[in-house]
Amino acid sequence: MGRIRRTPEAARAHIISAARRLLIDEGPRALKLQRVGKEAGMSHASVIHYFGSIEGLTLAVVTDNHRKRREKLRDDLGQIDSGKGRRARIEQTLATLADPEEGRLTVSLLSLGLDPFPPEEELGLASISNLISTINGLPPQHAQKLVLAHVLVMLGEAMVGQHMRARLGVEDTEEERAEFRRWFLEQLA
Repeated sequence: MGRIRRTPEAARAHIISAARRLLIDEGPRALKLQRVGKEAGMSHASVIHYFGSIEGLTLAVVTDNHRKRREKLRDDLGQIDSGKGRRARIEQTLATLADPEEGRLTVSLLSLGLDPFPPEEELGLASISNLISTINGLPPQHAQKLVLAHVLVMLGEAMVGQHMRARLGVEDTEEERAEFRRWFLEQLA
């Protein structure tokens, strides 16, 4: 197979994607320059060229994850209206937060001593809270507490939901996960 030519931006994105996949599938121990290069179909020298070190690559994965997650949440929430699709959109937002792959990535980043969440100064969650406050006509403090509750519960779902279900004797199916999200939404309503 011949060499694939990519723009520098595309090459960086491809390497970040390979590193992200390794963190999700195998955890932080798999994050080695040669391993990322192999996963990306590139040399480890290419990884060094674009990121300088494994630390630089890890920081790029964290930054990329922040951006994508926030964009996805804002997109989901931005499509919520007062019509029929409102509840389905909220459930989709919860599903985004509870994604098991995102949970594994969060655990991997935490185990590397990194903050897997956007920097405080970006106030990303504050912007989501403000959007919820506006959409629902809630006082800002109430919207903040709702966001906090949803994020904490859904991250817990993403990281350990499968294991908790096993301990409870409940099947870990998408149906069960969706039912839990619906139940949680009812409790907060």
